[in-house]
Amino acid sequence: MASVEASRGCKHLCRHCPIVPVYGGKFVAVPLEAVLADVEQQVQAGAQHVSFADPDFLNGPTHALRIARELHARWPSVTFDATIKIEHLLQQRELLPGLVASGLLFVVSAVESLNDEVLRRLDKGHSAADVPVALRLVREAGAELRPTLLPYTPWTKLEDLPRLFDFALEHD
Repeated sequence: MASVEASRGCKHLCRHCPIVPVYGGKFVAVPLEAVLADVEQQVQAGAQHVSFADPDFLNGPTHALRIARELHARWPSVTFDATIKIEHLLQQRELLPGLVASGLLFVVSAVESLNDEVLRRLDKGHSAADVPVALRLVREAGAELRPTLLPYTPWTKLEDLPRLFDFALEHD
């Protein structure tokens, strides 16, 4: 398994994220050839899957798609995963089939909560209602969504945890 970054920093200022104090909303794309050189080194060492360690792979959607397509062209059997905000999955939904065709297996996304008050306080940029839509879009494209969750916050309500379990069961 390989790990590379296609970008550094993040455009977003989510209140729970450790990237924000370091980059303050700044995002820099790593040059295509530098990313692919990192991948090549790791593929030559036996890696068959790449994890893009960017805070959000779709901070630069054109750059991300270019990298995914070139990765697939050079190493067609290599698969990858990426971290992508729910907000970006909704906004950039038309890119999902191309990413899957290029080897995307799954998306990690910081869902964090299904409580809209918690999501608002964390400044997530999505609502609880957006989560099943994003899940459907990713699955329809041929990949899976792997959410991260913050089940306990100062704003968590007693009913929030069973709601997360119910959501997981309902959506497999």
